[in-house]
Parts: sequence; C-alpha cells; structure tokens
Amino acid sequence: MAATSANPTSLGVDAHSDPLSAPTHSSADAPECHIIQHEHASVTPTCSCSSKETKSLVSASTSSSLTGCSKHTAEGYFVPKNVLVGYVMLVTVIIAMIALVTGFAVRSSCGLAALSSTEALLALNGSSSRSGAAVERPRDIRLPVDVFPVHYRLELRPVLNPDFRFYGEVDVVFMCKTPVRSLTLHMKDLAVNESMIGFTADENNDAPKMLNWKEDRVRQFLTFTFKADLLPGVKYNVSLKFSGKLNDELRGFYRSKYERDGTTSWLATTQFQPTDARRVFPCFDEPIFKATFDITVVRPANMISISNMEVMRQDTRAENLVADVYNRTLPMSTYLLVIVVCDFTNKEKVADNGVKVRVWTRPDALAQGEFALDVAVQMLTHFENYFGIPFPLSKFGKRSALQVYSHQEILRANLIAVPDFIAGAMENWGAAVFREGMMLYDAELSPASSKQLIAIVVAHEVAHQWFGNLVTPKWWDTLWLNEGFASFLEYHGVDFAFPTWQMSQMFVIENIHDTFESDALNTSHAIQLPVYHPDEIGEIFDRISYGKGCSLIRMMRHFLGEETLKKGLKSYLTAFSYSNAEQDDLWRHLTEAGRQDGKYIDVKMVMDSWTLQMGYPVITITQDYSSKNVRVYQQHFFIEPETSASSAERSESGFAWHVPLTMITASDRNYDKPKQLWLSKENKTVNELLSPQNEWILVNVRQTGYYRVNYDERNWKLLITQLNTDRMKIDVINRAQIVNDALTLARYGDSWDFFLNEEADRSSEIASHCSAAYLDYAIAFSTTEYLIGEQDFLPWVSCLKALEFVDAMLQSSEHYGLLKAYILRQLRPIYIILGWGDSSTDSHIQQISPNLKSVVYCNAIRYGNAEEWDFAWEMYKKTTTTSEKRQFLTSLTCSREPWILNRLLEWSLTSVHIRKQDGDLVMSLIAQNPVGRYLAWNFFRERWNEIRLRYAGVIGGLGHLINALTRSFNTPFELLELETFITDNQDTMTLGQRAFRQAVEKARANIGWRKRNLAAIVKWLENIRR
Repeated sequence: MAATSANPTSLGVDAHSDPLSAPTHSSADAPECHIIQHEHASVTPTCSCSSKETKSLVSASTSSSLTGCSKHTAEGYFVPKNVLVGYVMLVTVIIAMIALVTGFAVRSSCGLAALSSTEALLALNGSSSRSGAAVERPRDIRLPVDVFPVHYRLELRPVLNPDFRFYGEVDVVFMCKTPVRSLTLHMKDLAVNESMIGFTADENNDAPKMLNWKEDRVRQFLTFTFKADLLPGVKYNVSLKFSGKLNDELRGFYRSKYERDGTTSWLATTQFQPTDARRVFPCFDEPIFKATFDITVVRPANMISISNMEVMRQDTRAENLVADVYNRTLPMSTYLLVIVVCDFTNKEKVADNGVKVRVWTRPDALAQGEFALDVAVQMLTHFENYFGIPFPLSKFGKRSALQVYSHQEILRANLIAVPDFIAGAMENWGAAVFREGMMLYDAELSPASSKQLIAIVVAHEVAHQWFGNLVTPKWWDTLWLNEGFASFLEYHGVDFAFPTWQMSQMFVIENIHDTFESDALNTSHAIQLPVYHPDEIGEIFDRISYGKGCSLIRMMRHFLGEETLKKGLKSYLTAFSYSNAEQDDLWRHLTEAGRQDGKYIDVKMVMDSWTLQMGYPVITITQDYSSKNVRVYQQHFFIEPETSASSAERSESGFAWHVPLTMITASDRNYDKPKQLWLSKENKTVNELLSPQNEWILVNVRQTGYYRVNYDERNWKLLITQLNTDRMKIDVINRAQIVNDALTLARYGDSWDFFLNEEADRSSEIASHCSAAYLDYAIAFSTTEYLIGEQDFLPWVSCLKALEFVDAMLQSSEHYGLLKAYILRQLRPIYIILGWGDSSTDSHIQQISPNLKSVVYCNAIRYGNAEEWDFAWEMYKKTTTTSEKRQFLTSLTCSREPWILNRLLEWSLTSVHIRKQDGDLVMSLIAQNPVGRYLAWNFFRERWNEIRLRYAGVIGGLGHLINALTRSFNTPFELLELETFITDNQDTMTLGQRAFRQAVEKARANIGWRKRNLAAIVKWLENIRR
C-alpha cells in the first residue's frame, strides 16, 4: 500500500510577489414546588431547523444496494481481502432478486402543477403567504454579555423508577462588567420553587432587592429584575430550587435501562451539547460563559455516580441515600458537564503520562471495554506529545490560573458506555460518554470493522480534551474548530496506534469523498455561518462541520507542513487555554508559525476563502498540445447547476478560492515532493504552467486539496491508458481519486458559459470539452475498466461508492441487469485471487466469521420466510453483545415480505426492544431495501407527527432519516409527492428544514440526470458486454 501523504515544507514563493504573502417551562408536577404565573415578553417569531452529524450506524451489508462503502456503516471498512469478496457475494445474491425488482412498476411520471419547487422552498423558509405558515423562531436568544458566571454550586438527585424525576438546587455566582438591573439565565422545562429563590452579594456588599422574576419560554430565558443596580467588581449569588422530568428524549437529564438477570436496571445520564444544560439547571448555557463547578450528586446507596472530577467525599443522607461531593472543576462551558447515576463497574489502566484511565460499563460487559481502554491510554500519551501540552486535567496547580485548586490530585479520565445515547459519543471533560456500540468490542463476536470504528471514536473524544474542552469556540458558528480538528486528529491518532490499518489513506474516502456530495448542493452552507436558535445550532452538526472541517485541516497541513502546523496549534492552545477563541485567532497563530519557519503564507486570506463560503471548486486542466501551454481554471462545483445561479452570477458573488495546487507528470512522478503553486482567488487562469510534451498531467497529488480535478479529453485518455498498462505508476490514493472524480464529474452537468465567454480565442478542443456536462460517461466508466486487475482496497471502495448513485438510479429500471453484469465481471478476478479463506498474514481484518455475519444473516432473512425472521428477532432480543445485536437488527430489514417490513416499521416507534436511538436506523435501512423503499416513505408521511416529536431537538435525528428516505427519488411523481408533503406539513416542519430543502434539490438533480445520462450509460454498458 502507498505511504502516508507527503507534507510539503515550503511553497517556494517570493514574499513580495506572491498574492498570499502575509503582512419551555414544563407543567409543575413536583409536589413541593409552587409555580407562579409568568409574564411573557412579546416576541417576533423566526424559524430554523435541527440536525446533528453523528457517525451513522447504517450497515452497508444489509442494504440491497451494490455498494455501501460509506463511512456510515455499522461494519466500518474492510481491508482488501474480505470486503471485496463480500461484494462478489452481494452482487451474486442481488442478481437473484432481479425478478422481484423488475416486478415493481416504475412510478409513473406526473405533472408538477400542484406545487412548484420554489413554493415548497419558500414554505420551508417560512416565507409562504399561505395562512397557517409555520411560526418563526426568535433569533435574539443570546444572553447579555455584560453579566458572566464565576462559579456554580449544583446538587442533583435523580429519582428513577417509578417517578423518573430529578430534584436540584443551584447557587449561581456571577459578576457584572457594567451596572445592570437584571440577570438573565437560560432555563427550559424546569419547575422552580418560588419560595426558595434567594439572592445575596459577597460579604463586603449589600444585595439589592429582587423585584420579580419571569420566564420567557420562547427564548428559554429566566430573568430576574432588581430594584437597584448590580455593580461591577461584586460577586452576586442567586439560589434556586427546582425539579424536572427524567425524560426519555436522550437529551438533558434522561433515563436509560438494560436487562440484567431477567430484571430491568435503570440509570440516569446527561447529554448537554449543544444547548440542553438549561433543561437540568438554570445557567449561562453558552460556550463562552466558562465557570467552575462544585457538583454534588445524591444517589441510592446501592448505585454509584460519575461526573467530570473525582469524588472528594461521600456524605450519608436519609432514606438510604448517599451524596457524592466532587472536587471543583476547571473553568468550563456548561455543555461539557456530565452526571451519570448507575450500577456500572469499571476497569482501570495508567497511561505513560501517569493519568489513570477507567472504562465504565454494565457489569456483564466490562470485558468488552478493554479495547477502548487500551486505545484511550495510547491516545492520551500520543496527543500530549503531538500538542506538546499535558493532558489538561492531569493536575491542578500546573498553571497559575488554577493554583487555588491545589487540593486536586491526578485525575482519572473516564469512558462510560451507556445503552441509550443519541450521538456516537460526547467529550464531556474528564468523563466521555459513549453509545455502547462505539465502545464495546468482543474479539470473538464483533467484526473487525467494529474494532476500527471504536478506535476512531475513542481517538476523536480524547482529541476533544484539547480541541473543544481546553480551548472552546466562543459561539457555535465556529463549531467546526471543535469537530473538524477532532475528526482530523482521530485519523492521526489511530494511524499512530495501528499503522497497518492505513487510516491516512481511508481518510480520503471517509471524509473528502463523503463530504463532496453534500457540499456540492445549492443548499449547502459555509463551514462558518451565523446560527441563532438552538435548532439552527443543532443543524450544523453535519458533514460540513465534521468532514469538510477535517479535510480543510488536512489540506492546511500539507501547504504549511506538519511541523509548522503543530507549532501553530501549540501556540494557539497555549494562548487560549481554559478560555474561548475564534477561527481568526487560529489563523493568526498559524501564520506566525509559518513566518518563523520561513513560509510567508497569509493563512487567514487562504482559509477564509474556504470557510466563509459554501462549496468547493472543480479545477479544470486544459492543454494546448501544440504550444505546450497548460491552462488552469477554477469553477464552483454544483450538483445541479441548472437550478443554481448562472456561472457569471456565481463569479460575481465571489465563489472562488485560494487553491494550493500540486501536480506531477508521467516523467516526473515525485509524489513526496510534487510541483506546487497557488491558484489565487483573483486569478482564475494560469498560462504556461508546464510543458508536458504529450504526457499525462495529474493534479491534486494524493488528493491533499479539497477540490475535484477535470482534464481535457486527451489527458483523461492518457491517464486511462496508464491505469490499464501499469497502474502502479499512479499512487493508490490518486487511483481512487481519478475514478471518483471521473464518475462524479460525469454525473453532474454545467453550462460553462462563463469560461467560454471569458476568452474568445479558446481553441475548438476546449470549447468542445466545455459542453453540457463536465465529463462524458463513456470516459468516466472507462476509468473503472482497469479495476479488473486492481488488488488494492482504496480504488475499489472509491469506485463502488461513486457507483452507489448509478445503482440507485437504475435499480427500478429495465437496464439494471447491465450494471450488475458489469460489476460482477470486474469483481470475478479479484474473487478468484482472494477466495473466502482466512489467512494469518492478513492485517487488521482477520476474523472472517464475524465479518461475514451481516452478509449471512441478511441473506438468510432475505430468502427465508417468517420463521427465519422470527428466529432472528428472538436472537436480537436475547443477545447482550452490542455488535451482535446491531447485526441482527440490521439484518431484519432485509426481508422481502412487505407485511414483515411494515410490522418492523411500526415496531421502530412502539417496540420496547428497539431503542429510540435505533428507530431511525431501522426506517433508513428499510428505505434502502427495494421492497421497502416506498413502504418506509409512506410510513414516514403517515406517522410524521409522531416521528418529528420523537426526534425533535435530538441531534442526528431527522436529517439523516430524511436523506435516507428520499435520496433515490428520481421521477417527477416522487418529486411531486415530496413537495406536496412539505407544503401540507409546513405548519409543523420546525425541524429538518435544511434536509427537506436538500431532498428537493437532489430529487430535481436526479430527474435531470436520468434525462441526460441514462441512454449514454446503457449504450456504454451494452458495448462493454459485447
């Protein structure tokens, strides 16, 4: 396999000539609380949406699609041997389904007179003039900046079965920057005991009288008004007692359960990111408001509690209760606070840096936590060395700001696996919480892909201890600084711990290629954008913040160099430790680090062009083979340009980038030190770049840049010839890039009028190339022919992932058999070479039986009857191994019986055996089943109100589900159904708005694709079959 991508150390440009040279309040059902009638401020509503990017757990093996190599699979990724063989088996099985597939009548095409797409999108934005439009949400929901917290004293007592409530009291110590007469906190769904509200000042000052308090449920505010000014320099304290529901919504303070020895064991746990601490106690619930916390957790004597710090003492309380009093925390944001009350057990190891690390699981799963424990121990040491900064919670007193906490000893870092958790994991400082499937690994039963996924997730959360916890964004508009860096560093860490896994190569598939599609939508968004309401905040936990964020950091590492990047990051983290920062702060430190290393790059100028506007460019390379000139252009790449602004309008709107280009030629294949130059934002054309003398050019070496590359037809054919004659002369990452770029460029069309009009003397060859599509499908498919002899994993994954779209578009077509026959022909040789046997020399994936379970289970269900399905259902309910449970659940969606699938859809909402966190997974997988595609869509529409309430405000819920249900829509009839549903339900469509807009855009693009490309693809497949 290819080595890790090179890190250019210098751009070799003159500092003076280079353009980049730098110079809701709930019902009061708590008996001890009296709720007064609250005043409500008048509000002007606005509207937004919610969706969080999590690591999806959809299993590709259970999908009837040919492909499914996305990062979002329960199995993760398989190295060459077993996965490629698995694809052969899947393709072979799918052939047997052709009669069923073709038995489904293609949905008829209908007119779109009922509703235009424009009207639907206006409705989603709350702009419709129809009566009953959705109530808009307020955007003025930020707390005043002239009041800030200093310290919290918080006590919580959860009451599990049967009450499922919690009771608490809090002292909020705060100060003012200027004289004020009010204090505003965040609060939602809490019952406040009015008679127990107190207000005091520090011992040297008098506290003014509190006049009143009121709750603004729309803005989630709790405001206190005083008779006289609160003065700067004085510490004030507001004391409150309150209660709330220990909910089952997987946010705030919620309940979870598991079965143990035939009985139900309950636990209480928290999830506060981004804005749900306010559901548990009144607080300053914004990341900029850091403060220290003294936490006390009151729990039954037969249970334990876990929080961010270590228990300082335990006090006995009445009614067989114990109060765990925790050491004071570091200054931190409210969303990083965690409290768990459970009956878990733990195992501990000591990292090389002396930090004690513990994993907490249900008692019968402790052995399954050992792998995550080993990874966490390695990651703590690795990231300390990488940043040159000790684990932030190692010791108090190391930094002057913390010397007052000298009582604190070395902290133990905790990893907690809970049965119900909506995200993959959460980086709570010192006590990260994980979904069980992201932390528990059984070497005998779990597929090796689960091992890889767990390593990735653990590394991600450990990296957050520095990026996100030590230094926190001031506001959620720079969320990508948290998630982008953690996503980048997770690969860095796992590559360090498990070098044979080649994770640096997998980064390209799992992040760059995976993010390209959503970022090519007209409904994409800038990686940094204004967000206001909590639902808007939740919406940006998506592939843009995660996948694009880490891809841009990887690109930055290559144009700055690894050591310069590390130097800048250390300077940045040191300067803003235990505080907050913005992206300009990072750019400043990286620019200075570059100057110190002799690299005069204005990082802000470069990176603003990538973070402050959506999308990415396609770089087009055209050669004049007679004059040996090479022209380079950049253009905003859109999924469906015809529905977007014209090329000229896009140019005028500033969609251009400072692009770090790298390139090699057939005669100069220096992959470690390629030729480098900048394509500036202002200059879109570079003349006389190279003199290749009739040989191929390859741009974006090892795909270090976040852009696609297109060539003139002659260069494409030269590259294809090289692949067919000696593929090893092209790096494995670039082989994957060539196939993926080609199939994607052929998928999308564009007018190219901007470039044709820019230069009247353009040659006829270039004019011919700039036609109605980026690339002809005949050329794109020709890049896949060489794969018949390809034995590396990466190009195959890249190809199959790109072909997922073609597969989805043809699945209900009479031509589907042509595509399956071609894929089978390409896979047969690698199948013969690899076979099904296991080998002791295989790296990473050696557990053939666990790896094949999902394929075996799925096909047993697919070709079995109700008896086989019921058997698998019982096994799903009985197994206590998380990965095994997931394999059974995903396999249950493979049935070809509509009544069984409809029953499973119903159970996804109502069965006590399907956890809430898995319900949307079941619906998504059934939507990928050809038999279940319309069953899932109809179920979603019929049960919309129940589904939207079930996942309301839960990060990672509706967005992924909407995409899974609608991604293959490609007929006018399906588009009409989608738009009609949006219009009919706009009054309740407060969540998932961006996902619905993207669904409409994708459906229109898919319809256009079928019109443009279906005939050409069928012709090519028919010719290759001959």
